[in-house]
Amino acid sequence: MGTNEEASKASKKFQEELKELNTDKRPLDAKNIIDVIKTALVEVVELEITTWVSEPSDGQSSLETNEAESIKSGNRMYTLINLIDGDINNEVGSQFLSSGPYTELRDFHLSQVKESREIIQKNIESVQKLFEVLMEMLEKSRKTSQQTKISSTQL
Repeated sequence: MGTNEEASKASKKFQEELKELNTDKRPLDAKNIIDVIKTALVEVVELEITTWVSEPSDGQSSLETNEAESIKSGNRMYTLINLIDGDINNEVGSQFLSSGPYTELRDFHLSQVKESREIIQKNIESVQKLFEVLMEMLEKSRKTSQQTKISSTQL
């Protein structure tokens, strides 16, 4: 399974967990909030930037064909940035080198890599805001629960 598929599954899992939060299935408590945040962190740990030129063989668009079949190894530039390790891995296909037909796309790919810092920063800020909102919800839930207990004991 490719990393794009893994990221997509992690994103779907995060969305499902977030929707289930504060329901009978997943009550609003610190443990469940931490679980949701952990799932969100999977999304912001790595950033992939891929530039590729597909060559459909039988007139089908690349969206209709299997991605692996439509991408020749020399027609792809790929960068993976890992925030935890600080690693940056690059793959540059031969078609993007100085004598290749796609050299003008190399600058585009590099600009996307440079912009990735902003994307990563925004992702981290989003997870932080999400954590703050969920903790506020938990605190309000606790206060409401405590008020309900006090009210019921006064009766």
